[in-house]
Amino acid sequence: MKEPVDHIERPRLPWRPESETILTECGFEAVKVKCLTRTEFFRRLKEYGEQRTAILTCMTCVQTARRWPTWEEDPRLALHREIEWESPWRRGDNGNRLRDELRAIEMLIKAHPDEFKDLVNGITGTIDFLAEKRKRR
Repeated sequence: MKEPVDHIERPRLPWRPESETILTECGFEAVKVKCLTRTEFFRRLKEYGEQRTAILTCMTCVQTARRWPTWEEDPRLALHREIEWESPWRRGDNGNRLRDELRAIEMLIKAHPDEFKDLVNGITGTIDFLAEKRKRR
């Protein structure tokens, strides 16, 4: 008999509350299945290798975690993932939450344009240390 595999927690967008239901990469509610954090998963993958990890971990979760980065790794791709998730032509009806959040973000930016401009300029002025390191090589 096959043992249940571990699933991987799906990262959330930074403005979404910590108290909301956590999903796995494959779509289960994390409290209903045995779950790993992304950090634990990537540590397992490094320690056990791909084949042993495949025996112990949901392959849909594995493929999804490897395909989509977190907000911290690349906000553009994390947002792209949410757009794909919510698109009706992709998976049916997953609601309009992101659409509503983006409209709220637009309203906040319009209400505070100078603060937004200052934040963007501050972020733009920082050095991408990884990019600098790659240039030096």
